[in-house]
Amino acid sequence: MMKNRSKVFVTLIALVAVVAAAALAFAATGNAVSFASSSASASNSTDFSTPGVDPWGTAFDSHGNVWVALPGCDPSPTCASGTPPGKIGEFNPTSNTWTKVYALPSGFGQPLFLAFDKSGNLWFPMPMSNSLGELVVASGAFSQWKLPTASSGPWAIAIAGNGTIWITEHYTNKIAAFNPSTKKFVKQVSTPAGNSQPYGITVDHSGNVWFTENNSAVAKIAEYTTGGQLKEYKIRSGSTSNLTPHLITVDGSGNIWWSEGWSQAIGKLVVSKAKPGTNSGVTEYKYSGPSSNGSHTSGIAVDHSGNIWFTDSLESVFGSFNGSAFTLYNTPTANSHPHDGLNVSASNVVWFDEEFANKLARH
Repeated sequence: MMKNRSKVFVTLIALVAVVAAAALAFAATGNAVSFASSSASASNSTDFSTPGVDPWGTAFDSHGNVWVALPGCDPSPTCASGTPPGKIGEFNPTSNTWTKVYALPSGFGQPLFLAFDKSGNLWFPMPMSNSLGELVVASGAFSQWKLPTASSGPWAIAIAGNGTIWITEHYTNKIAAFNPSTKKFVKQVSTPAGNSQPYGITVDHSGNVWFTENNSAVAKIAEYTTGGQLKEYKIRSGSTSNLTPHLITVDGSGNIWWSEGWSQAIGKLVVSKAKPGTNSGVTEYKYSGPSSNGSHTSGIAVDHSGNIWFTDSLESVFGSFNGSAFTLYNTPTANSHPHDGLNVSASNVVWFDEEFANKLARH
C-alpha cells in the first residue's frame, strides 16, 4: 500500500526496448495495452512551499482557491502516536499566497483527503484518530465524529450528489456513509474479502459509489450501487502481483479510471462492458518510467478535455494520457514525491502535492 522513501533522480527518455519488453509482459494479463512515454518540458509548472509538512490531498472551493491537507506526518502505515493534530491550508492561485492556515484543535487527528459539500463546508477523514472531521469555513468551527468501527482507518472521501459523505475504511475492509444533516453514520458496507484494504473512492454521475481494493492479493474495483448492491470487478484474470489500485475517478463518459500503485500503470473500466466477477471492459495502460529505481502511481484526475493525469511518487514525475500516448513531466522540485493530491480545477489547471518537498505544485 504505502510507498517507500527512495529518492529518484529523473531523466526523461523514451526507452523503446524497455517498453517493448514491458508490453510483452503486460500482454500476458490478457487485457493490457502498453504505450511508449515521451518527455516534455515542464517549464510552465511551478510550486509553492506549504505552511506545514507532508502535504497530501487537495480540494477546490467555489472561489477557485486550492485547499491542502497538511497532516504533518507520512503514514507508514500510520503516524507515530503523539503526532500533533494536522493543519489545512488555503491557497489563492491569483495572488499565489496562502491566505489562511487552520490548525486542527486538540483531540483531532491528521487529515489526509479533503472534500467540499454544496454548502461550502470542508470534510476530511482522519485515520489516525478514527474520525470524520468538518470545518465550517464561514465560522472557522471544527467538529468531528468517530467511525462506528474501532480502528477502521477512515481514508479517502467522496460526496454524492444527495450530500451523503462516503469514506473508505482502509484498515477494516469497509466503506461508510455519513448523513451530514443528521450528523450520523447511516451505513457500513463490508467487502467479501477480509483483507481488501479499500483506498480511493468516487461517486459516478448516477450516484453509484466506486472504490479500489488496494491489497495486491485482492486488487479489484468495487461498485456499491444506488440499489444497495456491492459488485466487484477483477482488474486482471492472471497474477495481480504488485497491482495495488490506489485512487479512482470518473471521466465524462462515465468510465472508471484508477492508478495502479506498484504496477506503473493506470486502469480503465468501460462500465457498459463490465461484468461482475470478471475483468470484462478493463484495460490497463502501462507507461515507461525514466528510472529503474522503482515506480509508484498514485494520484489520478481527468481534465476538461478528457485527458487522464497521474502522479508517480518514486519517479518524481507527473503525466497525462490522451487515450493513445503518455506524456511525462519532471516535477518542479526534484525527488519531491508527488503523491495522492492530484486534482484538476474548474479552470483546467492541474494541481498536485510534492509531499517530501513540502510544496504544492501547479501545471
